[in-house]
Amino acid sequence: MGQIMVSAAVQAHCSRQGKRLVSAALLTGLLTGCAAQPTQPPVVTAPTAPEPAPTPAAPAASAVPDFTQITQTTCPANAASYQEWVARFGAYALHQGEPEPVIRTAFAGVTENPKIRDRAGKQAEFVTPVWTYLDRAVSAERVAKGQAKLPEVRAIASDVERDYGVPPAILMGIWGIETDFGNNFGDVNVFEALSNVGYGTSRKAFACTELLSALKIVDRGHVQPAQMIGSWAGAMGHSQFLPSNYLTVAVDRDGSGAPDLWTSMPDVFASTANHLVRDGWQRGLTWGFEVKLPQGFPYQEAELDIEKPAAHWQQRGVRTIDGQPLPALPGNTSILVLAGYKGPAFLVTKNFKTILKYNYSTSYALSVAYLGQRVMGGPGVKATWPVDEPLLSLDEREELQQRLIDRGLLGGSADGVIGLKTRKAIRAFQLQVGLPADGFATKAFLEELRRRTSS
Repeated sequence: MGQIMVSAAVQAHCSRQGKRLVSAALLTGLLTGCAAQPTQPPVVTAPTAPEPAPTPAAPAASAVPDFTQITQTTCPANAASYQEWVARFGAYALHQGEPEPVIRTAFAGVTENPKIRDRAGKQAEFVTPVWTYLDRAVSAERVAKGQAKLPEVRAIASDVERDYGVPPAILMGIWGIETDFGNNFGDVNVFEALSNVGYGTSRKAFACTELLSALKIVDRGHVQPAQMIGSWAGAMGHSQFLPSNYLTVAVDRDGSGAPDLWTSMPDVFASTANHLVRDGWQRGLTWGFEVKLPQGFPYQEAELDIEKPAAHWQQRGVRTIDGQPLPALPGNTSILVLAGYKGPAFLVTKNFKTILKYNYSTSYALSVAYLGQRVMGGPGVKATWPVDEPLLSLDEREELQQRLIDRGLLGGSADGVIGLKTRKAIRAFQLQVGLPADGFATKAFLEELRRRTSS
C-alpha cells in the first residue's frame, strides 16, 4: 500500500464544480483502448548517426472490448478472462443506466492484479492471532503518531462529537487503524481493485454493487477516477469508505460541494461519525472495558450473541480488571473472550458492536477501541495474552472445522476462518467432553478432536 498525493487530491477537489471529467478528445482516445505515454528524448550515439525513432506508445494495460455490443443484464458471474469480466461488467453498468463515457473513463487502463485475489484470502484481522494483531495495530509507534496528530485535529473531533455523539477516541482509533493517521491510503485505483475482486474472488455481488456506486461518484463529478485511490478492496480516503458508503453517509462538513475524504478532516471525521450513528452508535455509552472473570465462570456465555445486563455479570462474579464492581450501564452487554480462558476478557456494549459494523472483525474493533484509548492517554490491555500458544496452520484450522462438521456441530464448509459459528461449535464439543467452553481453537483442542474421532 502507498500514499496518495495530496496535491492530486486537491486538484480533483478544485475541479469538481460543474466541470466535465474528460474532454471529447480524451474519450476518443479511450475508445481506442490506447494510453499514450510521453517518450524519452532520443539518444544520439555519434554526430553523424541518425536519431532512433521514438518508442511507440504502449497499449493500455487492459484493452476492454466494446461492451456496448454485449448483452449483460446481471452482475457477471463467470468470465474466461479478466478483460472479459470487465467488458461484461461494463455492459451490465450500461444496462443499469450508467453513462457510456463514464464507464469508459473509469476503466481506462485497469489491469488484472492477482495480488488482490491473494490478499482477499489473507486478511490479517481474520487469520492473525488477536494478540499479534493488537501488538501491530496498537504499537507504541502508532500511539505516538496519533498523539502527535491529535493537537491538529482535536478541535475538529470535539465539534464532531458535539454534533454526532462519537468521542474523539473512537474517531482517532478508526483513523489510525484504517490509514495510520493518513499515512497510508492504499495504492490501488478503486476501479482496478473492485474489478479484480469481482473477477478473482467469490465476492462478485459485492464488487458489482461497489463498482456501480463508484461510477455514480464519477458521474456526479465528486471525484475524478484517477484520484479514487484506496485499498485492494476498494475502500477510499482517510477513513477507508467503500463507494456505497461515500454515497450514503459521507458528509460535506466543510461546505466544499462534495465530501472530501482525502484532504478535509472535517469531512473525514463527520463522515466516520455519521457512519457509526447510522449503524446504531449510542451517545454517552462506552464501547466497553477489560474485566476479570471469576474461577468457574461459565465460558459458554462469553460470546457476542449472548447479551445480558451488566447486573447479570455482576451477579456472576465479574469485576473490572482492577477488581471494582461493574458500573451501571444502559442496555445489554456481552462478555468477549478472544484467546480462551487463559487470556484477557472484556465486557462490551452495543457501541462495540457498532464498531464491528464498520469492519466485522473482533480483532479490528478491539484495536480501534484500544488505539483511540491509548492516544487519548488511557490504558492498554492489562491481562496477559497466551502468546506462547502454538498457532494452527490454515490446513489445521480447516481440519478442525471439518471434524466439527463431521460431528454435526458446524454447518457449511471448512474455510479456515475461526468466526462466531466455529467458536460456538468448539464450545459445544468442549461442553460434551468436559473442557472449559471458551471456544478457543488450539492445537490441544485439535488433538482432542482427533483422539475422540479415532477412539
